[in-house]
Amino acid sequence: MRTIRATWRVACLFLLLFIQFACRPKTANVRDDLLQYIDKARLWETTEAQISKAITSVRQDQFVHDDFINATIKPVIGVSQNYVQELERYQPHSPPLVNVHQEYIEAWRAHYLALAAMVDAVEKKDYIRLAKANTDLLEAQRSVSDARADLARLFREAGLQKEAPGESAPSPPAEDSTVSPSSPS
Repeated sequence: MRTIRATWRVACLFLLLFIQFACRPKTANVRDDLLQYIDKARLWETTEAQISKAITSVRQDQFVHDDFINATIKPVIGVSQNYVQELERYQPHSPPLVNVHQEYIEAWRAHYLALAAMVDAVEKKDYIRLAKANTDLLEAQRSVSDARADLARLFREAGLQKEAPGESAPSPPAEDSTVSPSSPS
């Protein structure tokens, strides 16, 4: 009887140790995941810069020349769509990073949709829809900024220096940089 009790105690002890080990914070895993993520994000910066450059160009033109908008934005629609797919293929492992990465994917999906809506509106000469697409794009850019802030927070919490991906993604311009629907070309 004593050996059964001793065996039972040892089994319970191992079970408790296993539960304690399984429930402890996985900071090292989050750190490793963040470091892998930042390496991947550095590769994404070129694509983000390409999209940002197109957005900046049409904003500098103040959406006045339809042909310019089409020629500038249309090529990056495919780039944006492929970029969203590339982001979807990357699968972080730690739950906090999974959440931030999903936020990042949704922000870039919103970029893609806003850019496609922008070109569609210009092709149909619907400047009210163009203004809405620009507003949607501004919101998408804010969402990217929010996701980057969340990523920076994860870096700080993991004790890593803030190395959030790309300062090259489009930042929302000042609120007065909106579409001027009365100036079509």
